[in-house]
Amino acid sequence: MSTEDKQEVSPATSQLHLPPKDEEQDQHLDGWQGWLVVAAASCSLFVYMGVIYSWGIIQANIVENSSISLTSLTFVGSLATSCMCSLSIPVGKLVRRFGYRKTGIAGAIFLGLGEFLSSWVTDHLPALFITHGVLFGIGGGLTILPCSTAPLKWFKHRRGLATGVVFGAASLGAAVIGVVTHQLVAQVGVPWTFRILAFLLWAICLPAACMLKQPPGAKASIPKLQWFRWKEAKFLILFIGSSLGCFPLFVPSYFIPIFARALSTSSSFSIIALTIWNIASTIGRVGAGYVADSRLGALNTFIISLFLCGISALAIWPFATNLGLLIFFSIVNGIGCGSFFSLFTTVLGSVFGPENTMGILPIMWAGWFFGFFFGTPIAAQLYTAAGTNVNVTAYRPAAYYAGAMSVVGIAFILLLKMKRNKQVTSQA
Repeated sequence: MSTEDKQEVSPATSQLHLPPKDEEQDQHLDGWQGWLVVAAASCSLFVYMGVIYSWGIIQANIVENSSISLTSLTFVGSLATSCMCSLSIPVGKLVRRFGYRKTGIAGAIFLGLGEFLSSWVTDHLPALFITHGVLFGIGGGLTILPCSTAPLKWFKHRRGLATGVVFGAASLGAAVIGVVTHQLVAQVGVPWTFRILAFLLWAICLPAACMLKQPPGAKASIPKLQWFRWKEAKFLILFIGSSLGCFPLFVPSYFIPIFARALSTSSSFSIIALTIWNIASTIGRVGAGYVADSRLGALNTFIISLFLCGISALAIWPFATNLGLLIFFSIVNGIGCGSFFSLFTTVLGSVFGPENTMGILPIMWAGWFFGFFFGTPIAAQLYTAAGTNVNVTAYRPAAYYAGAMSVVGIAFILLLKMKRNKQVTSQA
């Protein structure tokens, strides 16, 4: 057994660990009821993350048909994205008080409301910040945490696979909703695209939220936020490393639709590349969960995911002068970015113990706010500073920035790996 699986227990921390599972709860673990919860969470994230990743398509159309700058629009999308993590601490308290179901229902209502109201203000930047950025963002915050953690309660041996399926559905949704959004924008325009997405969010996320629950007897097992972890070096290293590593995660999905137009005037060119990126992300999320469970371990697989993000942005994207290279970049980067999301809860369980995941995850996610909010706008500003010429050279500063941030993130995760196991090649 790897040293990562050994947990240090002290009197100060043992009180925060979960009480032993009773027989009633154990008999429900790894069964069909758990997979129903996985299916419900998957449906919600299929639509929600599909809309999140489709913002690049919508923003490209708004930039072409209005005076709003690319950097400003990336801030709108980044605000919506960052809310799903920055709200994790108060949402965690809501989950403990009201449960997964009620929290998820509130999230579904806000998701649809934000997109529906956005349909009336597509030419007004401040209003878009409120509707898509804040309202839709709040809905995301109320949705992502329940959908990410509720399935974990139902599994003892296949946590990585269950998480991978949930987040794999998110990437698959990004691919499907991306194609749908592309067609809707072309045929009915941005306003009606927002409205249709709003009704889709309500139609799927509301029923799915009603199915989110935890095993019988598990309510008392929901831990409080473990603020004492700030005193632990391994917590600080993982907090900093993951926070830096998430800066470039949404750069490809927001920039591929615009970057593709530097290679071809065909509108189908961009949607092909973005769809391939999303499909690769789906493979990464599901495959990484399996690999983490049965092959390499969570931490080793997490390091590989960051490596794929970094190497693809540094060595492939800057030189993607044709569709073939862009597709190659989309595959490698998509696998890396997708596995980052699905692996993180498993990494927390591996490092701190599965019973402590819910008490630590909201704190970790809150630290991702800066990466999600500033990560893509920084890339947009670098692109603008390069002159926004219609050629690939204008995108190289943004690509190098994205790759560099992934490399810095890897350094911290390797430090954590070496600190815990002393050998980087040992199983996580």
